[in-house]
Amino acid sequence: MRTMRSEFSWAAMLLVATSALAQTVPPAAAPPAAGQGRPPMAAIGVPVLGMPFVHDPSTVVRFKGKYYVFSTGRGAPFYSSPDGETWTREGSVFTQNPSVPAGGTQGPPEGYQGAIPESVHAVVPKNNGMDVWAPDIVRLNGEFYLYYAVSSWGSFQSAIGLATNPVLDPKDPAYKWTDRGVVVSSNGNEDLNAIDPGVIAAPDGTLWICYGSYHGSIRVTQLDPKTGLALRPKELGAPVATARESEASDIIFHDGYYYLFVNHNSCCKGKNSEYNIRVGRARAITGPYLDKHGLPMANGGGSLFLAAHDHRIGPGHFGLLNDYDLDQKTPGDNGGVGGALRFSVHYEGDMTRGGRSVLDIRPLLWSLDGWPVAGDNLTDGTYQIVSRQSENTLESHVPTAPPPPRLAGTPAPTGPVQDVPGVPIGPAATHLGRYLTLDNQKWTIAPTGGGFYKIVNLGTGDALGTTDAAIGLAAYTGADGQLWRLDQFPDGGYRIRNKATGLCLTAADSGGVGASAFVRDDLHLWTITTP
Repeated sequence: MRTMRSEFSWAAMLLVATSALAQTVPPAAAPPAAGQGRPPMAAIGVPVLGMPFVHDPSTVVRFKGKYYVFSTGRGAPFYSSPDGETWTREGSVFTQNPSVPAGGTQGPPEGYQGAIPESVHAVVPKNNGMDVWAPDIVRLNGEFYLYYAVSSWGSFQSAIGLATNPVLDPKDPAYKWTDRGVVVSSNGNEDLNAIDPGVIAAPDGTLWICYGSYHGSIRVTQLDPKTGLALRPKELGAPVATARESEASDIIFHDGYYYLFVNHNSCCKGKNSEYNIRVGRARAITGPYLDKHGLPMANGGGSLFLAAHDHRIGPGHFGLLNDYDLDQKTPGDNGGVGGALRFSVHYEGDMTRGGRSVLDIRPLLWSLDGWPVAGDNLTDGTYQIVSRQSENTLESHVPTAPPPPRLAGTPAPTGPVQDVPGVPIGPAATHLGRYLTLDNQKWTIAPTGGGFYKIVNLGTGDALGTTDAAIGLAAYTGADGQLWRLDQFPDGGYRIRNKATGLCLTAADSGGVGASAFVRDDLHLWTITTP
């Protein structure tokens, strides 16, 4: 029988643990050459541009204007970001200091010197009292419920614990983690390994957890929505997928179906990891979950959602980003009113980041037949921007007066038909027109930081900008009126939202273009594609 991650060396384990503890300044281009060593670790509280080096990330949540993610490591390290691009290591949920700094857990009782709450560690005494695996988080009843796994390498004696906190910012006076005890556990003799929790608050008000890894089955069990603990503690829950070669399960709900995501194959081997994410769906949260071909996930089925591609190796630990700032000024993120969906994963090895395990946040799209599709973030390049309403292309248009009429008695021209340009009567402006592969119909889009992009016309070199409801073109200065947020919606359409005004690029009558408050319709949605 295969034991969990039995193929991993202790060196690999140490690499994973240290990678999860801190983010570092990423190399500008290639990873360090042999002998140069690893990049220095970022200190707690120091913002660093770039996705953090994490392993087994939780669902990413947004609360009070910041994004948060928790990960595998000593005491459950976690990070915050104001924009999803620059991240700060905040520290760990559990600390070993008996004096308990502000917001820490209760000090360890006499005789136990670990950081993990003793109520949870007692179920898994082989754990060193520090290492926490694969957390997940959800907000209920005015508090955050953090589910985390405790185990030891090569063992199926494991437990999932629960800690709660009303806020996530350690600087908030209300910040304090409270131990709620064990949610589910496995004693090593069941056909189960109780790690890798994935939590879902279902549309009907019920609360569920899926869990399991590399042994027996992935299971789903119901939780008490008031306490966050198991509703029936002595039951293991319904088996929904095989865990012989899989782990890292998560469930989301979409359009009448529950979708179960699991990771297949091996992790924790850097660029040699074989992690890939599979998915199936069911009408009931307890299954049966079938893939696109009707194969049960309980028998090893699962349609491919995301695998290794380009420099990103071994994607794993799917999570649907949850935005709990429902009063945000500009709606549209997950949990808001706009409907743009994003998901998080980590890559076992990012070859542009020294082959280390790195977080990523990407658009979540849906196919016409109702299956999730992994979108990707726009990269620096040249694109065509097409109106969903008219299917015409955004272009830089110079208004002209028509050429003068031919004088009476002047003979008609002979030979090839000549295009006689009109006389310019104004500066270049935006317009929608039939695509003719012209440079003035192409746009270079490049990230500027903070989740915003500049959009520059290839023909004129001028940047797209807005003042109030007017769209214009001018030399790029970096002003907020020339910066845009590009949010991709589940059907693939983009909302192009201005940083200064919060208004969105809008198709108008007679080929015009303006800016207005977002409404999810074809006037406000755009296709961004390579020309």
